[in-house]
Amino acid sequence: MLTALIVLLIITVSVLVHELAHYFNARRVGLSVRAFSIGFGPILWRKQWQGTEWRISAIPLGGYVDLPGLAAEPDAYGNLQTPTHGFATKTLPQKLWVLVGGVIANFILAVILLAAAATLNPAFRTAGEVPLAIGFAAVVRGSPAEALGVRPGDLVLSVNGIAAPTPEMLVGAFRQDGPLVLVLQRGDQQVTLETHWAPTLNPDGSRPIFGVSIGMIPSERVGFGQAALESLSFMVRVVPEAVSGFVRAFGQTFIGQRTEEVAGPVGIVSAVGQAARAVGVAQILFLAGIINFSLAIFNLLPIPGLDGGRMLLAMVVAIRGKPFKPGQEEFIHFMGFVVLMAFIVLVTFGEVSELLRQ
Repeated sequence: MLTALIVLLIITVSVLVHELAHYFNARRVGLSVRAFSIGFGPILWRKQWQGTEWRISAIPLGGYVDLPGLAAEPDAYGNLQTPTHGFATKTLPQKLWVLVGGVIANFILAVILLAAAATLNPAFRTAGEVPLAIGFAAVVRGSPAEALGVRPGDLVLSVNGIAAPTPEMLVGAFRQDGPLVLVLQRGDQQVTLETHWAPTLNPDGSRPIFGVSIGMIPSERVGFGQAALESLSFMVRVVPEAVSGFVRAFGQTFIGQRTEEVAGPVGIVSAVGQAARAVGVAQILFLAGIINFSLAIFNLLPIPGLDGGRMLLAMVVAIRGKPFKPGQEEFIHFMGFVVLMAFIVLVTFGEVSELLRQ
């Protein structure tokens, strides 16, 4: 249940940011916006405000803004007419500015999310080396370690006077009966914990219980600004690889090959669930950043039905010097939408089949 709510929140925020960018860019070039919707399908809620009908629709897998002049509209006799107002009257740069807004917004949101993840946990930095040190990755609730005052993320500077101990030295200290002195680095503070340690054995008597998970923990945090620059540089570098990955995924999916290059709804839910259970907020933010980056690249592809497809057709109209015949552009986008839905269904079918085989 929690995983589903997290996925829904990520998708809703990503779609909201994407569509708001289209909305504000449209208003900036002088276009009115008839409707703004989060989700597709039946309308669950609507409110008229600032000349726009704001909607929440039943299927939360996307959204849309309804712009006048974006598509052919029927005349008084029901015949489709090429639009001669609104979006259709704008210059090519203005049209591209409106259409690319969502992609830019998801890209910026991805930078923010990835930077936030790296700030919370330097292990999620997208560039540079991450200095590591021995520390406590997790502390069991109610354990001797928690009673002593150990916290998750504490770095071990010394144990019983031995500086920079190895994991084996640390475990050995927990097995001995006698004084235990831990000097820890906790954020910007140095903390000393002292006790007379009497090991508590497991029920089978195999080894002492201290109640911690010892691991290599990032010992140097990074500021948000530096993390944002690293994230931006990372995404710019991997754009060509991401585009080619989507192209390969399309080809492999439609010839019946299983692809690992993209994730459908099942894959996204599974990944978010693992992140929520294994690491927590930083991992979820990192995953949300990758999802937004993927959405930006995917929407930029020149496929009818996507922002990139609309941009391509807008450029074709500008080069031809005349619009498409009434209904032609709508048919092209409809066919693109059908292909996209088939792609999503096939990817999801492959993911479900893989789960059933496990």
